[in-house]
Amino acid sequence: MIQKIILVTKSIKDHSTIKENSNTKIFSCDYTSHKKLQELGIAHSMAENILGYDQRIEIFNMAKKFQNWHQDDSLKEFNLNGVNLLGLLDGIELHLLIIEKLINFFMIKKILDDEEPNSVECSNKIKDIILLIKKNNSIEIKINSKEEKEELLWDSINIKQNFMGIPISIKISRAKYQKLKNILDKTVSSIFGLWFNFKNKNKKTILILEMYPPVYKELFKNLNNKDNNLIIINQRRPVTYDLESIKILRKSNCKLISKNDLFEKKDLEKIEKSKQEFSQKISNFWNDDILNKVFKNEDVVFWPLIKDDIKSIFNKRMNEYVESVFFAKKIFSKINITSILSLYDIGETEKVFLESKNKKVNSFLLEHGFSLLFEDTKTFASLSSYDNFRDNIIVWSDFQKQFLISNYKISSKRIFALGSPRYDSLNKIKKIDKSRKNLQVLIAPTPITQLQGFDTSDIHEKYENTIIKLCKIFENYKNVKIIFKMHPSQSGHNNELVKIIQNYSKKIPIYLLNPVSELIQKSDLVITITPEGWAPSTIILESMILEKPVMNIILDKKMYEFEYVKKNGIISVPYTINLQNEINQLLFDKKLRTNLVENSNLFVKEFLKNQGVSSEKIADTIRSY
Repeated sequence: MIQKIILVTKSIKDHSTIKENSNTKIFSCDYTSHKKLQELGIAHSMAENILGYDQRIEIFNMAKKFQNWHQDDSLKEFNLNGVNLLGLLDGIELHLLIIEKLINFFMIKKILDDEEPNSVECSNKIKDIILLIKKNNSIEIKINSKEEKEELLWDSINIKQNFMGIPISIKISRAKYQKLKNILDKTVSSIFGLWFNFKNKNKKTILILEMYPPVYKELFKNLNNKDNNLIIINQRRPVTYDLESIKILRKSNCKLISKNDLFEKKDLEKIEKSKQEFSQKISNFWNDDILNKVFKNEDVVFWPLIKDDIKSIFNKRMNEYVESVFFAKKIFSKINITSILSLYDIGETEKVFLESKNKKVNSFLLEHGFSLLFEDTKTFASLSSYDNFRDNIIVWSDFQKQFLISNYKISSKRIFALGSPRYDSLNKIKKIDKSRKNLQVLIAPTPITQLQGFDTSDIHEKYENTIIKLCKIFENYKNVKIIFKMHPSQSGHNNELVKIIQNYSKKIPIYLLNPVSELIQKSDLVITITPEGWAPSTIILESMILEKPVMNIILDKKMYEFEYVKKNGIISVPYTINLQNEINQLLFDKKLRTNLVENSNLFVKEFLKNQGVSSEKIADTIRSY
């Protein structure tokens, strides 16, 4: 038994105040704290290493179980026009919130059980966990950290731009973002004629949800038809933000909906009345007796851990959710919507429209990433929510179709293996200039997330070391240039990766918004870095399509036997391998490069159906309904 433990978080006031002694054991609880203590030469253990792989998998499954908390019979009072307002919270947001809390809970519990301290020095957040764990035990608790505001994924929005070749990300609040988006939509749509004309409301209409036009330009082109309307609704990323999107919308005759044109005076009165009603309901609701039962696993009640966060979310967003439900219902009542096309079904926008539609409206869920599902990845594939989707699913390959049939018992009649529309235009990209003297290597790091519960200091450390190792390796080549392409996600780890690269050298180009396919085509080798081996980057597939050799560096301990690995379509290696040797071969061994390209061609041909004409096939299928 140790007398005292100190749990150090990134919110601590001054890391230099942490003092070592024989009766004290120090734990870092995040990568920032680990680095600070390391720099100060303070001996410590990484708390995150307390939990093993199997424990984290159990926690992941536990967090997934709480996704449908709103379906409890006692929560029906929050139904509005057939939509449960409590269920509109983005599924990924909710999962990230819960899994982080659960990981901290079990991590702290294990430390307390192992060390049995008399006193603990920690943050307020950890204090709450300790009090939940040790209700009947007297442990002296001292607070060592400042209060730190936590945000969910969509509490703020990252506005991204390239400034003089440097990726810039500006974070603004959700409320400010919505105001700016409304102004932008109003201005741009009025100038370029993008507003929907209600004279065409009786025409068959395809509704597109949260899709970025430049990625799916061939699909937009093929969905354009004189016999039907095309409408897009994007809340998370405005479609009027960039010129290319505007051009695609105009060419495909795809329109936006103005709430000002849609809502009449009586609608606005109803909306305001409902906002007041549900705001009052939510502020009076938070019944601990009910929610203690809902957020319970075996004998442990987790509601106290997430209570404040959940309350804060719905207090801030309830009015927004009410308006969204009325907006969706009004669209379905005023316009002849026959089909809905979306990439997700767990986002806020998607949930509102999919739950508001009537049974006559067909919805299509389009596979959006290079998931390549098989038995070893089945646990994490559950985040896709294919198992809960009750309408039509469009996948890239027969591999995916068979997986869904076998594992989720989905009827084959609801699954269409039609390929991926995002890759239809890849063959139109200009070929590489072979006369150039220097070789180019594209490095594409996938950011770490807490989605699967493996965001640890250990994996951050591996990532940093791998990036620095790669930069050092390429310094030895005179005629080889490296560039980095950052992932377009909201992940805060992206900023950490940019800092690592810039701290090493400010001369290395870092791209953020540039089309990745063009960067691949201009490169001689593509290197991807994958923190969780089960989730390969779509850049791997794009590189194979564009006939570029690929090396995928895996940072976690498990090497997954994907089909393209078994077919030797790419080089997949653990981060511990001699990367210098692998890179040498991939750059200069012509036979190896040729074999990789030939093997990847065979894989792509087998895996990706309707290559080059997928958009046409999907458009025909949607219109047939």
